[in-house]
Amino acid sequence: MERKILSYSISLVLCLLMFLPLQAQNGNPTAPPQGTPPKKEKKDAKEEVHYPLYNGMSVGLDLWGIGSSVFGGDFLSSEVAVDVNLKNRFFPIAELGYGSTDTWSDKGIHYKSNAPYFRIGMDYNTLYKKQHGHMLLVGLRYGVSSIKYDVDALGVDDPIYGGIVGNPNLDDEIWGGSLPYSHKGMKGSMQWAEFCVGIRAHVWKALYMGWSLRFKFKLSASADKYGDLWYVPGFGKYGSNTMGVTYTITYKLPL
Repeated sequence: MERKILSYSISLVLCLLMFLPLQAQNGNPTAPPQGTPPKKEKKDAKEEVHYPLYNGMSVGLDLWGIGSSVFGGDFLSSEVAVDVNLKNRFFPIAELGYGSTDTWSDKGIHYKSNAPYFRIGMDYNTLYKKQHGHMLLVGLRYGVSSIKYDVDALGVDDPIYGGIVGNPNLDDEIWGGSLPYSHKGMKGSMQWAEFCVGIRAHVWKALYMGWSLRFKFKLSASADKYGDLWYVPGFGKYGSNTMGVTYTITYKLPL
């Protein structure tokens, strides 16, 4: 009897010794095998960039009008633009420029004018979430210019009687024939709206370069009774609408 009890006791101990390791393994079924490197935690989602309300001020100089005149264009113009960066998204902007022309038309009409112009508006940066510094801008402008201009006609030689006669392209609608034509110091003005789209690329540190296309629409205009406007500084050739280009170097001022 004692032998049976001793045999059962030994068997029970052996069963317990075999059961304990299995129970320890089953107690943590997800534990990686020994020697397996720990899994890396997933990277946190990329945090969004938050810009302050006031994110600096920039000053830009347009080179397109100067370059156009150097390469034979009829107009000379340049402008300075100042904008404020609000959250890298909105850019209130003011542009002050000066334009002039002194040219002859194919019909022998001499037109000369020079005047300052002013524009104010807002640009919107569609890439405001990006950190690379480049911008894709769309915006609106209101522009105004008050102009003084001269218009006169080239005198031509009378092939029959000699001497100088008026330009034959300027006809007297009442008495017929040609009339001499010269009016100086005439005054005019114009207001217009612009829709702008362009890019501003980050070049180096605080330096940017970019261009924009400007679609311009006349709002109102006045001219002297002796001659219409031909060129409006800041707008271009006189008409109901036109298109312009600017190529600008911009420097972002330190905060």
